[in-house]
Amino acid sequence: MQAKLWTARLVFFMAGIGITVWAIVIPYIKIRFHLGDGTLGLVLLAGGTGGIAVMPLAGMAVARWGSRNCIAGTALLMCLLLPALGAAPSPLVFTALLFIYGANFGALDVAVNAQGAVVEAMSGRLHMSGFHACYSLGTLASALVASLMLKLGGTVLMLCVFSATVVLAGLTQNFRLVPKSGDAPPTGQHFAWPNRRTLILGLCCYAAFMTEGACTDWSAIFLRFSRGMAIDAATLGYAAFAVMTALARLTGDRLAMRLGQPVVMRLGAALGVAGFALAVLVNSGIAGVVGFGLVGFGTGNMAPLLFSAAARVPGMAAHHSMPAVVAIGYAGFLTGPVMIGLVSSHFGLGSAFGVDAVLLGLAFFGARSVA
Repeated sequence: MQAKLWTARLVFFMAGIGITVWAIVIPYIKIRFHLGDGTLGLVLLAGGTGGIAVMPLAGMAVARWGSRNCIAGTALLMCLLLPALGAAPSPLVFTALLFIYGANFGALDVAVNAQGAVVEAMSGRLHMSGFHACYSLGTLASALVASLMLKLGGTVLMLCVFSATVVLAGLTQNFRLVPKSGDAPPTGQHFAWPNRRTLILGLCCYAAFMTEGACTDWSAIFLRFSRGMAIDAATLGYAAFAVMTALARLTGDRLAMRLGQPVVMRLGAALGVAGFALAVLVNSGIAGVVGFGLVGFGTGNMAPLLFSAAARVPGMAAHHSMPAVVAIGYAGFLTGPVMIGLVSSHFGLGSAFGVDAVLLGLAFFGARSVA
C-alpha cells in the first residue's frame, strides 16, 4: 500500500510540473508576439475548449482502460507537447498546440484524481489533500527551477525539454499504481447527467479552479505590468501561491478530520477573498506577492475536498461523478483566465481579480456539499 501511495504522490507531482511550465510559457508568449490582454485571453480559450471537450471521454476512458493506463498515455503525450509549446513559431500554431495540450491535460487530470480516489478508498483514510500537496510541490519546484534557469540565460524551450525529461523519468514508476482491476467497476452506463449534489460540488470547484487558473496565468503579468516588477521577480507571485497552496495541503487531511470538511472549505474561501483584496488594493509588488500567497493558502484545500466528496456522491458511480466535477472545475481553470483577460482589457486586471473573489465568496455558501 505504501508503494501505491508514494507513486500516486509522484504522478500528482508530475501533473504539477506540466501545468507550471504552461504557466511560465504564457508571459513569454505575450511578450514574444506582442499580444494584448484581450487577445491573450482568447488564445487561452483554446486550452479551455480542449480540456472541457475531452472530459466526458476521459471518464469513459478511465472506466474502460483504467486510470493507470490513462495516466501513462496522457503523460507521454504531455512530454511531446511541452517542447512544441515552447518552440511555437506563431500565435496560430501556439493556439492549436494549446488546444491539444488542454485536452490532454484535462484527461490526465481526470485520471490522476480517479487513481487518487481509488488509493484513498483502499487505505481507509483521507489522502486527497496530501496528493494535491504533491501537485503543488511539483508546481513550486518547477516555478523555482524556471526562475533560476531563465535568470541564468536559459530559454523557454530549454525549460520545456528539461521538464519533459523529468516527467518521463517519473513515469517509469507508473507500474506501481493500482491497475484497472482495482478501479471502481463500471455501471454499464456510458454517460450520466450530474445530479444536484454533483452540480454544487462542480460549481464550487469552478470557483476554486478559476482562482488557480487566475494565479497561474495572470499573477506574473499583474506583478510585471501593474506593479512594475522585473519579469524574473514577477514569477515570485505564482511561487508564493504555489508554496502556500502546498503548505495548506500538507496539513489539510488532518485539519479536515479535526474541524470537519465544510469548516475548512469556508475558512479557505474567506482567506482567498482576503488575499485578492490585499493584492489588488495595496499598490505594492511585495503586497501582491503576499496576497497571492494568502490566496494559495486559503484555497489550497478546496479542490482536494471537492474531489474526495465527488468520489462518494450518492446515486452516481464515481467514474461519472468525478469527471463531471473535474470538468466543471477544469472549465474554471481554463475559461476563467479567459474571463480575466476580457474583463482586464476593459476594466483593468485588478477588477478582473475582484470577479474571482466574488465567486470564491459564493463558494463559501456551498461548503456543506463536501460533508
